[in-house]
Amino acid sequence: MPNQKRSEYMDRNGPIGVIDSGIGGFTVLKELQDRLPTENYLYFGDSMRMPYGDRENDEIIYLANAIISDLENRGVKAVVLACNTISSLISELTSRVPLFSVIEAGVQETLNWRKRGLVGLIATNATVNNSGYEREMALWTNEVKYIAQGTSTLGKVINEANGNLKVLKNNIREAVEPILLEGIKRDVVIEELLLGCTHFPIVAGTIRQMYPELMLINPANGLVRQLNKHLEEFDYYNTGASSEMGSTNILTTADYDIFERMISELELNCDSLKMTELTLS
Repeated sequence: MPNQKRSEYMDRNGPIGVIDSGIGGFTVLKELQDRLPTENYLYFGDSMRMPYGDRENDEIIYLANAIISDLENRGVKAVVLACNTISSLISELTSRVPLFSVIEAGVQETLNWRKRGLVGLIATNATVNNSGYEREMALWTNEVKYIAQGTSTLGKVINEANGNLKVLKNNIREAVEPILLEGIKRDVVIEELLLGCTHFPIVAGTIRQMYPELMLINPANGLVRQLNKHLEEFDYYNTGASSEMGSTNILTTADYDIFERMISELELNCDSLKMTELTLS
């Protein structure tokens, strides 16, 4: 993973940046707030261009680097890539501060559940096509393999939060069923399903109702551990919090009402929610 050393640009009391193409990264932000509550957070959701998973790699890299630069200019001390699509291209990104990949965290979480065999993976088409999870897993072991299925619609359905349960279930079924069928072809019962898009944990309850036999793996847990380890190693915890809770400011390029609603539904701490534009050169 690039750039995980302490940076001269880092202010220990600066916020931790969190990036996603929409509201999906809220599932990561929630874990961060719960387990590292005294840190300050600055969330950037590029909902105007969501979904990233259907864009070309060059465009994703361009957009991600623009957001990272924006957050760096706002004084972040680290950036959490709470987007699997962006994380699948982390080697192509540039930054002055440490980057933390949800894909690396997802692989670590997978290995907490399975040491050998096959694991299901649902993700965006870009994450699947870029083989981000497979490449990261190969760095750790050859004993665990993913059966991956991309979806171009599930993340968007969740992001729009239109409440149509039938549409949601159809999209979940279209993502999960091919994995289970491929397992059957290989004479294997798939027992774990990695949620390879941070939007997916928002509807984890529905997925569990539909597939109670599957253990759902949420990369957010590993991502928080990864970041916490880094802050501890460099003694870079926030020391400027005036109370037991740091500040959280959220920026979005579109869908203000949806962001506002999901902040309430997920019970996120939020000091401000603002519309912003992404400066593209």
